Amino acid sequence: MTALVIAAVVWTGCAHRPQVRPASIVIACADANFYVDHLRWTTWSARGAAGKGVAHRNDCTPNCAAGPFHSSAVTVRLSKVVTCVKGRREFARISWGAASADSETLPCSFLRLRP
Repeated sequence: MTALVIAAVVWTGCAHRPQVRPASIVIACADANFYVDHLRWTTWSARGAAGKGVAHRNDCTPNCAAGPFHSSAVTVRLSKVVTCVKGRREFARISWGAASADSETLPCSFLRLRP
């Protein structure tokens, strides 16, 4: 009998570190002015992942260095499985919000970066 082992699809995101079911995700990679923490994943499969957490957004008023963060409940979805690094399947697309109207797709040129 032969066992088939398939590695889980991972999220690398801004940290460039493969993770399964991360507790937090930074969405605004450049300055971390938008991130989600306290993530509780309801699904995590080879096709997609979904979870709920707390979003923290800086309103950048009067500027991003001085702007306050606002927190709210949010649903996060990960999708678009790609293989940008040999042997690593990862989610490239993240969407957030009630209707997942806001989203970002990370290109392979970004996902290949190392921490």
